[in-house]
Amino acid sequence: MSRLLLLVDRHQQLNLPIAHLNTEHEVIALDRALDPNSEFPIPQIAFDLCILDEANFERIGSLVAKLKAAAEPIFLPFLLLSKSQTPVLSEQFSLPAKQLDRRIDDLIATPLDAAQLHLRVENLLARRRLSLELHRLQEVIKERTFTESLLKDSLQTANENLQREIAKRAEVETALRENSYLDSLINAMPDIVCFKDGEGRWQEANRAILEVFELEKIDYRGLKDSQLGELSSFYREALEGCEVSDQEAWEKGELSRGEEVIPRSNGTVKIYDVIKVPVFHPDGRRKSIVILGRDITQHKQAQDELVRLASIVESSDDGIVGKTLTGTILSWNGGAEKIYGYCAAEIKGQSIEILAIPERPKEMPQILENIRAGASIDHYETVHLRKDGQQIDVSLTISPIKDATGALTGVSTIARDISDSKRVEKAFEQLRHQTEMILFSAGEGICGLNKEGKVTFVNPAAVRMAGCESKQLIDRPLYESLHRSQEACSKAIKQLSSATHINSGSELVQHCAAPQAGKLLPSRVSSQILATLEDGEARRVTDEIFWRRDGSSFPVEYVVAPMREEGEIIGAVVTFKDITDRLAVERMKDEFISVVSHELRTPMTSIHGALGLLNSGLLDAYPVKAKRMLEIAVTNTDRLVRLVNDILDLERMESSYNTAIKQTCNVAELMLQAADEMQGMAQQAGVTLSVRPVGAQLQAVPDRLIQALTNLLSNAIKFSPSGATVWLSGELTHNRDLTEKAGLKSVSSPSLLSPEPAAAHPHLPGTSSSYIVIAVKDQGRGIPADKLEMVFERFQQVDASDSRQKGGTGLGLAICRSIVQQHGGRMWVESVLGEGSTFFLSLPLLREGLATES
Repeated sequence: MSRLLLLVDRHQQLNLPIAHLNTEHEVIALDRALDPNSEFPIPQIAFDLCILDEANFERIGSLVAKLKAAAEPIFLPFLLLSKSQTPVLSEQFSLPAKQLDRRIDDLIATPLDAAQLHLRVENLLARRRLSLELHRLQEVIKERTFTESLLKDSLQTANENLQREIAKRAEVETALRENSYLDSLINAMPDIVCFKDGEGRWQEANRAILEVFELEKIDYRGLKDSQLGELSSFYREALEGCEVSDQEAWEKGELSRGEEVIPRSNGTVKIYDVIKVPVFHPDGRRKSIVILGRDITQHKQAQDELVRLASIVESSDDGIVGKTLTGTILSWNGGAEKIYGYCAAEIKGQSIEILAIPERPKEMPQILENIRAGASIDHYETVHLRKDGQQIDVSLTISPIKDATGALTGVSTIARDISDSKRVEKAFEQLRHQTEMILFSAGEGICGLNKEGKVTFVNPAAVRMAGCESKQLIDRPLYESLHRSQEACSKAIKQLSSATHINSGSELVQHCAAPQAGKLLPSRVSSQILATLEDGEARRVTDEIFWRRDGSSFPVEYVVAPMREEGEIIGAVVTFKDITDRLAVERMKDEFISVVSHELRTPMTSIHGALGLLNSGLLDAYPVKAKRMLEIAVTNTDRLVRLVNDILDLERMESSYNTAIKQTCNVAELMLQAADEMQGMAQQAGVTLSVRPVGAQLQAVPDRLIQALTNLLSNAIKFSPSGATVWLSGELTHNRDLTEKAGLKSVSSPSLLSPEPAAAHPHLPGTSSSYIVIAVKDQGRGIPADKLEMVFERFQQVDASDSRQKGGTGLGLAICRSIVQQHGGRMWVESVLGEGSTFFLSLPLLREGLATES
């Protein structure tokens, strides 16, 4: 971020578009208007660019030139805000335009455009950055030039010292040659030593160099390298290389040093640090050359290994950190920088505890204590703190660093960021939990099998349908528990088929079948499940029987799908559901369709016959008979309309109740309203209606209850002889009394025979301990005892001729029962043949309802 010095009048600052500059740079605004007599403290302010107006430039013009001169050779830019694009300032000042240009680096006219100002500022700052970089490079070059000069002087001095040393050595060697101990001294040296004359012929060589080139048995004296190469062909190339390097040393005329690589005949390689010192006569002629070499093979190998290890450490994605035994960080690789966000320069010398999270203050000291005790820590998972404050999951491998003597010198830590793997692990755990929740909440039974057909897992629905505990199914073959032998299944299917119409057969599930999809196996195989385990094809079976723990069976529909791993079948998943209720519903549906079609066909046949006769013209001469045919057609049409309306009314009863508005009703008012509606029918039939209402409050749909009451009254009037009486009465009772009344009578649902109180209806406000029982009693012919329950079923009548004589459809009592049940009530009938019948319906009252008998 650059620092911008703004020397602009305070009023003019308000019009400057510098808002965006504040976001990218640090803007320092000075306003001399606060104290016109004061001077700007510009020399004390560090800035990268100065923006000033004409007024301020007039005051500090000379200071600008001094500042720019002091900053040389670094570019210090000044941007002048002018009221026009032309440099009119040169007319106002005594300085010429060229001298003005040396002070001002750019000029921009006001009013200012934000984009133009931003462009000019960035251009000037870029020039300043370029000048700074150039200055830095120049300083580096100067420093390097000075260093090289010093190094050259030092080498020259060293060479002079070495030449003097060589001269002294030559004198000493001359003296030593005369000494009998010279050979022993040279041969005892581990370094290679060789003396050659001015022509390159070997004069003296110690045992070490003779062993290197395997010249122990050769008289080497007086021979050149090339000649020795002829005698020892394996080392020819190495000896010729020595001859070349000797020539380079002669040409250089001074000490030369270099590495020479010598392959050995045993397959190894030797590397020597060789110093060659040429010696000249006073007249400049070559006198001799001294060759000294030290075996640095192991040193080079160790150095190369260190370089290789350093490269591995630096390129590793894992963070590798070296620290002292007290936890001070000494080394920090690129992987650690990526993981923690700290660069090596800012983290070295810091304590390793800088990475610890506040919640675990003792973790790092404890780890260091364990390491000092000689322990190592592998794959220790913990949480560390990044430079940006983010917490990350890491896996640590911490080891002690020992020296050659085995003493502890430091601690090495390898850190791996496992945040992603932790997130994946958490996601897998959530997925596993979700899958488990799905399996355990599924309504269908789910069994997992291995390749041998043994159960590996079951969900609660499967356990519930099997009637046992899960441990009684796990690790047992499915055919020993749920899925019995084919013969037992066939026998059970035959027993159930007449009542449930089980569809026999199995089919392949095409979308997940194996490559042989479309090829159906025979439906009567030993087991469709085992067949899937063998051929890997998914199948759907609709005619199977599963068995419970107690030996009972139930019809099921199941799908078996293979489980594969790397293309191999490792088991199967069986998903099944109990279809007992569905089959019962299908049976009821079939019966309903059969009855409805019969009931519709009868009036349609009568209508068709009557209209056919009229259409043929045979009754044109018999108007009375023609009229009778029309009456028959009209009567059956009315019957057909009633039948259709009753069917629709019955089928829509539940949905209409759900949407109907429930309200608090007075039972007495409902009873009186129903009696008033049926009064005309009673008078026409010569029947007397007697009403004894009871005032009580209940929550209901009034139209529905009136429909039930008028239906019962209509039946009572139709089946009572002229002059008879039909009674409509009410009575308050409680749960226990209601159970005693209804317990031994015909009721509309098996659940109503239960001694337990009636369950609260989902659409009613709550359970009630008080009920009202409404009775409709007639003096008709009565109902046989074996048909007291049947009359509440659809299309059922005591006498089939009643539908023709009385005009009924056989659905009225079924509709009444549905209405009463939707209101949380019960319905039953008592009857004596020849004396009449009494239909009862009970309804729950509101808790706060007050009842009075009228």
